[in-house]
Amino acid sequence: MAGHIPLNDLIEALAGAVIEAQDNIEQHQISNLLGYFDSQKRPKSLVVRLPSTDPKAEEGSEDYYRAPLLPLVSTNLLKIKDVEITFDVDLGHFTEEPAPVAKKADAGEEGRQQEAPKKSIFVDTAGVAKNKGGSIHVVLRVEGSEPTDGAARLMNHLTQTQGVFKTVKVD
Repeated sequence: MAGHIPLNDLIEALAGAVIEAQDNIEQHQISNLLGYFDSQKRPKSLVVRLPSTDPKAEEGSEDYYRAPLLPLVSTNLLKIKDVEITFDVDLGHFTEEPAPVAKKADAGEEGRQQEAPKKSIFVDTAGVAKNKGGSIHVVLRVEGSEPTDGAARLMNHLTQTQGVFKTVKVD
């Protein structure tokens, strides 16, 4: 950063960076979620062989048990909890831009309305950099969050589809 910039533009840029960071976190989480499905969008599953619990099964039989992977792993959903940004700037000049004139449709001179002038405070980020080396300190805290309602429903449905799909006699 260098030169004089409006303070509100600086704050808007910092807020935009935080919003973009949260969007990147969410996109990463969605791409991880897609890893639990195959190319035909079917859930990837783990098949394990367990001793059969079916009372009608022969002695030594095993059940093939299928469990979708997604409900088996913990979902690490993160969201930005808060952000603390501290920086040094020198106050620059104060400006007041002339107010735009708004027109009412199909009105004469009496239909024109004067809006309030736009006021701006400029900050000098270059001056601080020359004197102090220019620094910004960012503290970003994230927290785990509960799965969204849609994700919870999907995992619940997948959990309900797991179970024994075949019993075999082991020799």
